[in-house]
Amino acid sequence: MSTVLDTPRRGVRTTGLRPRMRVVEYQMYVGRRIWRSVFVVSVLQPLAYVVALGVGLGAIIDTGGHHPLGVSYIQFVAPAFLTAAALQIAAADASYPIMAGFKWIRTFHGMAATPLTPAQICDGQLIFVAIRIALNSAVYLAIMAAFGGTQRWAVLLTVPIATLTAMAFAAPIAALAATIEREGNAFNMVFRFVVTPMFLFSGTFYPISELPHWGQWLAWVTPLWHGTDLARGVAIGGLGAGAAIVHLAYLLAWLVAGVALARWRFCVRVTR
Repeated sequence: MSTVLDTPRRGVRTTGLRPRMRVVEYQMYVGRRIWRSVFVVSVLQPLAYVVALGVGLGAIIDTGGHHPLGVSYIQFVAPAFLTAAALQIAAADASYPIMAGFKWIRTFHGMAATPLTPAQICDGQLIFVAIRIALNSAVYLAIMAAFGGTQRWAVLLTVPIATLTAMAFAAPIAALAATIEREGNAFNMVFRFVVTPMFLFSGTFYPISELPHWGQWLAWVTPLWHGTDLARGVAIGGLGAGAAIVHLAYLLAWLVAGVALARWRFCVRVTR
């Protein structure tokens, strides 16, 4: 009897992308009640950044039509805002919601009681985060264009670049969320001492060449700087093919390692 029941169960577990999309469908179903507020935030946040810093601060930096950075300040910072905002949202979506799925509402334990494997649950959750980031980045790009923050069609590539950058950081955060037993201050420490410094010192507002040498080294090891430099190079030009390949390879390495770690932690958490 056990053999008869186990065979179709294994068959369902190996059906590629479909079981992962079941997790995505569930998350979209749950989030249907708050999509309006999510959309409003997705519009207001980039609007505030672009107007306050891109337009407001840019008016001071670009005084007299002089562009010390080679392009207008809004064109310089807009791609960086896109990647930084994507990373911040991804970190938020990969932290508390995933911990809640293990600790408070135990959604993932319920999913694990179905034919879904822990790896499929993990992948589905990360795919959902990636979809949200891509949509948010598209809105961000539209606002950038409305305020003159774009100058070439290649800027469309900043959306997948921002998504890759965000997921390269979100995957390790998901692994951390699947590991934490008690809330404590773990996520507060991550946001306060990792996410915020990355936003400030990874070339978002100025070239990292303005930092001391040790500060440049710190920026180089962060995924945000690689994503920002890649997005900015695509948006305004000046990035060589070799540098682009290095940036992509570094971000993909973070993503692959993060997903592997997150899958392992999901498996440990739901099977013990």
